[in-house]
Amino acid sequence: MRIYISQQIKDLYNKFISYLVLKWALLLSVFFLPLNLFLNNLLFTVFFVGLLLKILFNDTPGIIKSTFQNYIVILILCSPFIVSLVGVFYTANLPGAFKDLGRLFPLLIVIPLVFYTPLFFHKILNKMLYTLSLGSLLAAFICWAISLLEIYHANGTINDLFTQPYAYHFLSGRVGVHTPYLGLFVSVSIFYLLLKAFEASSKKRTLIHLIWASILFLFLLNLLARTALISLSLGLVAFFLYRRKYILVFAVMAAIASLATIVYVQEQNFLRDRLLNSINIFEEQTIFSKKDDRFHRFKASIEVFKEFPLLGPGTASEDPYRKAVYYDNRDSEAYNENYNAHNQFLEYLSTFGILGGVTFLWIIYVLLKDSFGTKDVFSVFLVFSFIMASLTESVLERSWGISFYLLLLFCIYGNKLIPNEMD
Repeated sequence: MRIYISQQIKDLYNKFISYLVLKWALLLSVFFLPLNLFLNNLLFTVFFVGLLLKILFNDTPGIIKSTFQNYIVILILCSPFIVSLVGVFYTANLPGAFKDLGRLFPLLIVIPLVFYTPLFFHKILNKMLYTLSLGSLLAAFICWAISLLEIYHANGTINDLFTQPYAYHFLSGRVGVHTPYLGLFVSVSIFYLLLKAFEASSKKRTLIHLIWASILFLFLLNLLARTALISLSLGLVAFFLYRRKYILVFAVMAAIASLATIVYVQEQNFLRDRLLNSINIFEEQTIFSKKDDRFHRFKASIEVFKEFPLLGPGTASEDPYRKAVYYDNRDSEAYNENYNAHNQFLEYLSTFGILGGVTFLWIIYVLLKDSFGTKDVFSVFLVFSFIMASLTESVLERSWGISFYLLLLFCIYGNKLIPNEMD
């Protein structure tokens, strides 16, 4: 049933929504993703509410029909919200559960809209990715400017950028974005810019993209975001192998080996601790170097799963049980900071039991199948980056991760070109 509204008002609304709200709100939302979470969420809310109203004013039966035609894949992609909704019915933490539902609610609206109007996202896709890259570049300049100003007042040198007070969480804290997620956005931007450098029609455009990517790569190194660095390195090696650019494969591997060597021989052990030693491969923790215990902490989430194997303790109810294990293990840092699982599969397993674990694996299967189905290298890299990030972060528990998940869906299903255009 169509919503009745006068044609003049409808035409004016459609024009305003199409050109001044939908496109700019989405672009600016993506631009602020590496810069400011509040502005990102605010602009994205404006976008999806505006798009929903536009569709309801113009073609309510169409969105209903499209949703029913694609209901299986839509349900799978919306399952982070659905499984959290199920967990609300037996949770011991209702306020926390409703907070989680609120964070995931946009999935329930946006994903059906993507399937109804993929051409809208297809047309704006390159602009979105360029604005993400611009946002990442601005984040780099802001972080560096603040750090260099502090270094100048402390009579330091530019080399101090790679010391503990000016790298890693201290650096990303300048824009208030958690390091793993800022690293994720930056690495995705680098990969996109390198793809564009390969496709550029002129040497000038190629050079611009390469310089842009190089600046972001230096920033990524300064962030010391290990997972993002590994994802980018593996992604580039796979891409160059796919394109049969064997010299570039060798160049990437040589660069990795050189960087590892430089880091390992530094007298200042902060870089070694962060990039090499703390992943527990080269040496154990000593009084001089700190070991990253996140992989050891996985056992805490597994213990919670063993206690609630079928459906878990419910939405937002797993923390007390995990903290109890931290307490028993005398892991004061994890206990005091109330660390989550730092692994999305284990997060779902410890919160929703087997139901949660199967749900997450189902999502990954669909994303991999459909990204390879698009035959789009960048979409495949996005899924790979999402999987890699999910190994060390509870991605779908944070607004940054949910925003990245939606960006990933825009790219995959925008490239499937289901023929139904809004404009």
